[in-house]
Amino acid sequence: LAFVDVPEERVLCPVKANEAEFLAALAAMEPDLMVTAAYGNFLPQKFLDLPRLGTLNIHPSLLPQFRGAAPVQRALEAGVAVTGVSVAYTVLAMDAGPVLRRVERRLAGDEQHPQLL
Repeated sequence: LAFVDVPEERVLCPVKANEAEFLAALAAMEPDLMVTAAYGNFLPQKFLDLPRLGTLNIHPSLLPQFRGAAPVQRALEAGVAVTGVSVAYTVLAMDAGPVLRRVERRLAGDEQHPQLL
């Protein structure tokens, strides 16, 4: 992770976000803001309450379209002409928080999901 100057010990990837050891390590960091991407599980309120400014999620779709699992695959199956990435605040409901930013990408129609992730 040297390319973004984030110390490796500050990037946590728990199996479950409600693990007591993980939550304690996170609380000890006293985060102002947290960022999640491709986690795939619900985040408990105990997790969401830790950062002073909240938690942002980087989601590979133009929210609110294609919330939840496999958004890239679902966009391709639906044949959309434009897809993209959204940054949204994380709330208890899946991919339902306020969207802060969306970046669109036009599709040629021959893309495979690995190219878009």
